[in-house]
Amino acid sequence: MKTKINRLILPAERRILAMSDIHGQLHHLKGALEKAKFSKDDILFIVGDLIEKGPNSLDVLRYVMRLCEEYTVYPLIGNVDAYRLEMIEHGDALSLYLYFDHMIRHWGGCLLSEMCGELGIRIRTPLDLFSARPKIRKAFQRELDFLRGLPTIIETQRFIFVHGGLPTDDLAALEGTDAFPYLKNDAFLEKGLRFSKYVVVGHWPVTLYRSQIDCSNPIISREQKIISIDGGCSLKRTGQLNVLIIPSESSEEFSFVSFDGFPVRTALDSQEASENPCHILFTDNAIRILAREEEFSFIEHRRTGRKLWVPNEDILNFGKDARCDDCTDYCLPVRQGDRLSVIQETSRGYLVKKDGTAGWYRGQLKG
Repeated sequence: MKTKINRLILPAERRILAMSDIHGQLHHLKGALEKAKFSKDDILFIVGDLIEKGPNSLDVLRYVMRLCEEYTVYPLIGNVDAYRLEMIEHGDALSLYLYFDHMIRHWGGCLLSEMCGELGIRIRTPLDLFSARPKIRKAFQRELDFLRGLPTIIETQRFIFVHGGLPTDDLAALEGTDAFPYLKNDAFLEKGLRFSKYVVVGHWPVTLYRSQIDCSNPIISREQKIISIDGGCSLKRTGQLNVLIIPSESSEEFSFVSFDGFPVRTALDSQEASENPCHILFTDNAIRILAREEEFSFIEHRRTGRKLWVPNEDILNFGKDARCDDCTDYCLPVRQGDRLSVIQETSRGYLVKKDGTAGWYRGQLKG
């Protein structure tokens, strides 16, 4: 896949919105746009990874296509979108089936399984899937053409939108080159790059930049001129779908709203924030199991030696090569009457979110 760059001149006074990494979550997409009060007066950029890992990839794709017809919307392609397009169009029988089987087992479905389901096609073997591909291409030509036509990069007067990241803002040097390095650019904020225009990216969940607390809010680096907006929607248990709000092309008064879809309840008790919290990330998640109980285990993070209790469901492997999912021992600062998004209820308290930050609440909730 070659790099395609669109260059736009945006109207001076229209509000600009940007979101990324919807990952098949139609409910989150609609909820986030509603919170942002999205209207026909706005310009919306969707910075890649529309599909996969969530339950509604095909519906999200069609909804975005409809938004493009009715509003001013500029979607870009993400690495997952591109990989899946390549797989559906060019994957060999075994690779296609292994992808299909992996997505069913780990995520409950995928774009391809939704397409097969809509056509009433049952998949039992690699040959079944390979034989179904011509029917899928024909039935979903409009959706596949839409994905295929998405640009890699969009440049405006003061902003550059790209899913993963860029090695330079000399975009002329990138046009026509392999697109994948700009779609999958892990930990882009940590590369030490600086740009002349603000580069708005998704791809890397922002919580992975935060080693002490689990916060899914966008990160704005004015020094580097990079804005990272992936809230981990669908990918992270505590994730959210962020909408960056830029008042106009000439403004740097950035703000955001987010939607996480969790039930909201009211805190009956106050608690203080815990000091020196530990936040274990999947990028550094090797642990030792020190004690195991029915619901929780006491673990030690191998690299730092930090010890904490974590729910057993967050431990990916209880063997000698034990690893865990993202987890934290942080207790949020909470005041009586605060509204908290409830992620998980346990015998040791609630895992909740407040203002985009996840942590534990030991008090009582109502509502």
